[in-house]
Amino acid sequence: MSSRVDHRAAEMQAGLFYLSFLYGLKNGPKRDVIDSCMKMDLIAKEYVCPACDEKMELNECSTLEDGFIWCCRKYGQNAHHIKRSVRKGSWFECSHLSKPEVLIFTYLWVKKTSNEWIVDEMNVSEPTVVDCKSFCREVCVDMIIRGSKKLGGVGHVVEIDESKFGKRKYHKGKRVEGKWVFGGIERGSKESFFCVVEDRTAETLIEITKKYVEPGTTVLSDC
Repeated sequence: MSSRVDHRAAEMQAGLFYLSFLYGLKNGPKRDVIDSCMKMDLIAKEYVCPACDEKMELNECSTLEDGFIWCCRKYGQNAHHIKRSVRKGSWFECSHLSKPEVLIFTYLWVKKTSNEWIVDEMNVSEPTVVDCKSFCREVCVDMIIRGSKKLGGVGHVVEIDESKFGKRKYHKGKRVEGKWVFGGIERGSKESFFCVVEDRTAETLIEITKKYVEPGTTVLSDC
């Protein structure tokens, strides 16, 4: 029991949330969802109109799932009526789920919850769960690739491997061609590098290893 309490305390200290908090958002006013997402920097707090360079207004819109939309409407000279989704450029942009549902799913994915449990808990189809998990993995891979750095050195051990990440169209249920990713992780520091490879020939992988692994490093490979 104490370990669970300690785990919850660590989550709260790290800025994570109980499922009860996320379900509270799901069942609460949509304005509370907007405010909470803005507070957590999950969606933009403001937008500037591309037509007049003035701040857009956040207007209520009962016909939208999110309940609100960014708008800028001007009459007369330079008349325009521009709208922008509150999801624009955010984690929620490509999803048809509500924002609280996306957060709930993300929480369950981080917790390595099974597909069957998520299907039952969220009342969604298994293809939707598979697509969402694939999307989460792809975002993580993109972030890791961007953060890749040179590893190792004399006395250090770097493990290298390759894997194929098959992309799925988000919430479409159709598999499209994936990409091979080659990467490595340094024992002890957990620093890593990853990159997408067009081919998996020895020459290509050796050149990438030279680029990302310092001379004198002990390299372990299953490739």
